[in-house]
Amino acid sequence: MKKAILLMLGMISACALYGEEFSTAKITAITGVVEVAKVAETGKEQVWLPAKLDMLLSESEDIRTKEGKAELTFEDGSKIRLSDSTSLSLAKMKDKEQKGDALVKLWAGKIRAKFTVQKEKSTFQLQTKNIVAAVKGTDLVLDADFNGGFLEVIEGIVSFIDSLTKKELFVKAGEKASYAGAFQGNPEGMNQEEKDKLEEEWNGKEKKPAGEKKAPEAPVLAPREEVKAPEAPAGEGLGASFGAVSIDGKTYYMMSFLFELSLGKIAAGFDVRLLWNDDGIREDDWKDWQRSLQSMFKYIRYGVKGEPVYLKLGVLDSTSLGHGFLVRRYSNVGIDVYKRTFGLELDVKPGAFGLEGFTNDIMWGRLYAGRFYWDLLPNFLQAGVTGVYDFNPNKDRFKLVGTNKVALPDSGPLVEYGVDIGFSLIKTPLLSVLVYADYALLRDGGEGFAAPGVMGKIAIFDYQLEYRSLQSNFIAGLFDYIYEDRRPINLAALPLGERLKGIFGQLSAAPVSWLTMIMAYEQYEGSKPYVRAEVCYKGRFIPKISEVAVGYEQKDIDTISIKSPNTVAYARVGMEMAPGVIFLFTMRQTYDDAADVFKRSTMMAMQMKF
Repeated sequence: MKKAILLMLGMISACALYGEEFSTAKITAITGVVEVAKVAETGKEQVWLPAKLDMLLSESEDIRTKEGKAELTFEDGSKIRLSDSTSLSLAKMKDKEQKGDALVKLWAGKIRAKFTVQKEKSTFQLQTKNIVAAVKGTDLVLDADFNGGFLEVIEGIVSFIDSLTKKELFVKAGEKASYAGAFQGNPEGMNQEEKDKLEEEWNGKEKKPAGEKKAPEAPVLAPREEVKAPEAPAGEGLGASFGAVSIDGKTYYMMSFLFELSLGKIAAGFDVRLLWNDDGIREDDWKDWQRSLQSMFKYIRYGVKGEPVYLKLGVLDSTSLGHGFLVRRYSNVGIDVYKRTFGLELDVKPGAFGLEGFTNDIMWGRLYAGRFYWDLLPNFLQAGVTGVYDFNPNKDRFKLVGTNKVALPDSGPLVEYGVDIGFSLIKTPLLSVLVYADYALLRDGGEGFAAPGVMGKIAIFDYQLEYRSLQSNFIAGLFDYIYEDRRPINLAALPLGERLKGIFGQLSAAPVSWLTMIMAYEQYEGSKPYVRAEVCYKGRFIPKISEVAVGYEQKDIDTISIKSPNTVAYARVGMEMAPGVIFLFTMRQTYDDAADVFKRSTMMAMQMKF
């Protein structure tokens, strides 16, 4: 009887061991000095032995490169390539059926990893001392040191997680993110130089070490036609433009010198422009020291959006507050592609409380906006209060021909207040859901609310959808991309007594790294809709064309027409004439119904980067 029990226990143990049998990783490429940690014959300690081609690594085993490189191939086809001076551990492996989770700990160094699409309820994670990169069918580069890491995503999407605070960033294809004690802002797009540098760094052929047979070539990505990139570091550069620009109906020749500098968290863009025509040099740009400064600087920035402190001084391209119910995509220069204005954008978040705000111009300030918010429950519940104050919407509007006087007298201020609340329900790499509500009131105007609203991410798509109920003399998202062109807004002319109910929706996608698309729609019962569409290509897929972008935006649509003060149309084309030389054409236009003329801004320039 005793023997039978022992036999049964042995069989159960064997079955358990068989059921928990884990997959392995094979060394499929090697060069230079590479070592693997194996258990010594005493069974009590690990010893580092020279790595060999086709050597199998199991769960809990370590590998390190000194002056060499290596490639690991897992049983599901996933690959990890180790750069010089890199050390990692196979902390956890999937079972033989490729189920369960896999965990690779990167202690130091740099790797490129390409993972196959994982089975349901199966993950592949890369972990450093401070962060976790959760991946699913992704091609990425991860660089780790004692303080944090730097992530670049080539294909797919990665959930970048702070191990201590559990804060999570979603980094998509063509984006990068970094961690040094905390996340250094939100993900940023990689420029073409950075992408080309990755190709050159990781897609080269490996040499076999002395005494070893030749390793099979197994690049993570198939090599493409080599593109020589400039050697200047990312974020810095010196260039020049020569061309023509149209301003207020006049055409000027243009010469511009550009310089971008990045030093830690501080970045600055200089764009010194000189314009002239048959009448001579355009003196408006240099008539006093304030105008001179504005003509020289494009922006000065400290930090990036999402950090505890973020500050930007210069042109504000697309500024939003909260969920965008009051301020959505505000631009302090409107459609003018030439104009330089010292706007100020400031975000401060020392803890559970935060403030985000901006002004259109720090020298001749007219518009001020801010949102104060409080994380009632971190990563779940947030409430905010927003205020916008334009003390004179008529300022500098409609100058009389031949004079410095304006046709409109000073007006009273335009004031708007609002409150909001948001609940973060789901937050994963491929799906996130934020449910929110907004309420706002225009002084001397109407009020409105958006509830419920939902925004987030589904795979490659970013979405936002909200139900709105507005009084007819209230305008949602009043402070937007064309506010500076269509102000002053005559609230008294808007109909009273009606209540408009409808929806607002927005969908954007980046299906591939070189293409982005965005669509927005707004419609209320008994009123005219709003539409917006934009497509932007940036890449090398089309020979000699580096960039193409077209966009159209119209409010209160009766018929689709560019001859409307509520319409903005724009186009941008960049053509590579020679290495480092790009011909750029940019056009934006709207319609001034008061003067019955198109307000158009165009620029043609030859850009060169040194």
